[in-house]
Amino acid sequence: MIVDGNLMHNNVVRPQSGAQVGIDKFGNKYFEDNEESYARRRWIVFADKFDYKISSIPPEWHGWLNYINDYKPSDYETIDNKKPMYHAEWTISATGTQECYNPKGSWFNPAKRNWKKVEIWQPPQV
Repeated sequence: MIVDGNLMHNNVVRPQSGAQVGIDKFGNKYFEDNEESYARRRWIVFADKFDYKISSIPPEWHGWLNYINDYKPSDYETIDNKKPMYHAEWTISATGTQECYNPKGSWFNPAKRNWKKVEIWQPPQV
């Protein structure tokens, strides 16, 4: 049973009309159909069709999908694409899961809660 209209449209109607452009490391498939109007030419079919998250789109595919650039990640080897020294490996957002960030004082933080709320500043000893 297909409940989500976007899910039905992307899995039943669109893949028959477009060409598959690539697959990312999560198994999401990317399609393009140049016969469609400008904003509807590129789309994604998520690997997990019923529990998909929009944050599972890697940044390089996000750029291609939203027309920020015209380079597919498979084309990155042909252009000079150097990553900055502060580049961190991208992961799916953990928001709303057990792995999310829990600040100090949160009920879900496993650390002890015996911390001081206010600490008086002491000047450094010279």
